[in-house]
Amino acid sequence: MAAYFGCGGRSRTVLRDEDILNILQDGNESDIDELNDDVFDPNIFGDILDNQSQDSLEELNNDPSSSYSIFQQPPASQQSSSSSQTTPTVPRPEAIVSSGRSGIWRQVPFCDKSHEYSQPPSGPVQLPQHYFENYFNHDFFEMASTCTNQYYMRKTGQELKTNAQEIASLLGIHLIMGVIPYPRLPMYWKLNVRLPLIADSMSRDRFLQLRNALHVVDTDTPPPLKENELPNPLWKVQPVIDCILRACYKLERVPGFYSIDEQMIPFTGRCPVRQVVKNKPRPVGLKNFVATTSEGLMVDFEIYRGAKTMFGNTNLGLGPSVVLHLAKTIPPGSCIYHDRFFTTVPLIEELERNNLHGTGTIMLNRIPGRTSIKFMKDKDMTRGESQLFCRDPVALVKWKDNKSVLLVSNCTGNEHVEIVKRWDKQTRSYIDVTAPKIVTNYNSYMGGVDILDQMMEYYRTFIKTNKWTLKVIIHFLDLAVVNSWRQYKIDCEAANLPKKKIMDLLDFKMALADSLLLTPINRRRHNDAENDEDLAEDQPPVKRKYMPSKPSEAKRYDGYDHLPMFDDIRAPRTCRMENCVSRSKIRCVKCDVYLCLSRGKDCFKNYHLKN
Repeated sequence: MAAYFGCGGRSRTVLRDEDILNILQDGNESDIDELNDDVFDPNIFGDILDNQSQDSLEELNNDPSSSYSIFQQPPASQQSSSSSQTTPTVPRPEAIVSSGRSGIWRQVPFCDKSHEYSQPPSGPVQLPQHYFENYFNHDFFEMASTCTNQYYMRKTGQELKTNAQEIASLLGIHLIMGVIPYPRLPMYWKLNVRLPLIADSMSRDRFLQLRNALHVVDTDTPPPLKENELPNPLWKVQPVIDCILRACYKLERVPGFYSIDEQMIPFTGRCPVRQVVKNKPRPVGLKNFVATTSEGLMVDFEIYRGAKTMFGNTNLGLGPSVVLHLAKTIPPGSCIYHDRFFTTVPLIEELERNNLHGTGTIMLNRIPGRTSIKFMKDKDMTRGESQLFCRDPVALVKWKDNKSVLLVSNCTGNEHVEIVKRWDKQTRSYIDVTAPKIVTNYNSYMGGVDILDQMMEYYRTFIKTNKWTLKVIIHFLDLAVVNSWRQYKIDCEAANLPKKKIMDLLDFKMALADSLLLTPINRRRHNDAENDEDLAEDQPPVKRKYMPSKPSEAKRYDGYDHLPMFDDIRAPRTCRMENCVSRSKIRCVKCDVYLCLSRGKDCFKNYHLKN
C-alpha cells in the first residue's frame, strides 16, 4: 500500500521504510496504540470519529488524496518547533469504506413500513375459453396451422391440410390427456379401453401426424439479428413465449405482495439451454425465472439462456439482475419476496431506490461488513429467539427455530412478533414458538411460484418426445390454463359466488378442453390392425349402463351442429332440461343428451338458448 508524506505544501513523496521508522521513533511509540490491526472494533472507530471536529471532517472530505483517513494533529506547543513533521494516517477499515458510518451494522430498532394493500383487481365472471383466449387466441391457431403446413410440405413434399380448428383440437386433446393419463399413448384409441372424448375427436394416426409436425415458426433457420442483438436459442418457440408474455402484461396490477423464484420446464433430451438444478423435484430441463403474486398468478417470466440472457445490468450478479429485471413490471410500493439464490444487500438497497420493498433469506458470506456483526451462536439461542442488526435502510434478522436462518429486508424487522405452531420432538406435540414478523410474512407470501408449480403438477400433460420445442409448447399450454383458472377464481370470489358454483381446476380444464374440441361425436369404424387382433370375431358386444353426460357451456351454447336424433331404445331417457321431469328418446348429437321435442314442448330449443 502506498503511503504519502506531507511536507507542508502540495507536493507529496512516497515514504520509505526508514522514513516511517524515524517518524515512529523506531516503532517504540505511536499516537494510536489502542487499535489492533488484526481485530477491528467498530465502536472504537466510531468514538474516534465522534471526537473529530466538524471542520476537520470537512477538510478530509474536500481532500481527495486523504479521504478515508484520520490525521492526529500535534499540540499547538509542538507545531512551531516541528512544523515540517506530520503524523502518519490510519487507513479506514474496508468494512465501512463504501458508505461511511452507515456501513456499520448496529443493534438499533427498525421501523417497519406499512403494507396496507387493496384487493387484487377483478372483472365479471366469464367462460373458461374467454380467459384462455387472452393467451392463445384464434390468430395464434391460424399462425400455427400455417407454419405446420409449411413445415410438413418442406419435409415430406405432401400437403398436411390442417387448419386452426384442428390445431385447437390437438391442444384440447393434450389437456384431456393431462387430466386422464394413460400409461401408453395408443391406449386412448384401443378397443375396450378407448377414451371416446379423444378417440371420437381425432384418429390416432392423425394425432401423431399433427403433433410431430407442429410448428409455430415458418422457417428452419433463425431470423437475422439486429444491431447489438445476441442470438436467441429459443427462436423456434418465441411466438409462444410472446403470446404468454403479452397476456401477462395485460393483467391489471396493483401494489401488493409478489414473489420471484425459478421454475423448471422438465426435459431430459438435447437442448441448447438445458440446465441441471439439484434438489429440485424435476432437476433437468429449462430454467424459467417467474414473478407471481402471493396467490400464484404469474405476471412475468424470463427463460434463462445462459450468458445470452438479456437481464440488463448484471453488475450486482445474476440473482439480483433477475429480480431487478422482473421487478420492472411490478408497481412501485409493492413488496417482493425471494430466496437466498437472489438476495444480496446491494439488491435490497437498489430496490429501496426504486421505491420497492424487498425481503429474502440470505447467506452469511453475502453480507458486507459481517465482521462487525456479533451474532450469538446457535447453541446459545433459545427456540424463537431473534437478533436484529440495522444498516440504513436494511434490517438483518437472525431467527432460531430448529436451525437458525438469516433474513434481510428494507421494510420489516423483528419488533413485532407472532405465535406460530412448531413440532417439538421431545414432547411429540406442537408447541407455540414466537416468530418475528419478517419470518411470518416471508412464509406467507414467498410461495407464489411454488403454488403455481403445484397447480401445474396436478394435471400436467406428460408426453415422451425428443423435441424440446414441443415440450416447451405443452408446458406453456398448462401454464396458460392454470393462470386462466386463477383469474377465473379471483373474479368468482369478487362476485361472492358460493363455493359450489366455482369450478375447481379439474372442471375448469375439462370445460376448456371441451370448448377447444367443439366437434360432433362421429362414431368411426375401427379398422386398425392392432384393434382387429385384439377383437375376436365371436366376441359379443359389451353392454354398458347409460350414464347421462353434461356438456360444457361452450359446447351447449355455441349455436351450430346441434342436430336431433331419434334413438331406438326400449325406455325413454330423462330430459336434461332444467326443471323438466319428462322423458324422451330424442338425443342431441353434439351434446349427447336427451331432450323433449314435441308439438307442445320444445326443450331441445330452450336447452341451447342462453338466457
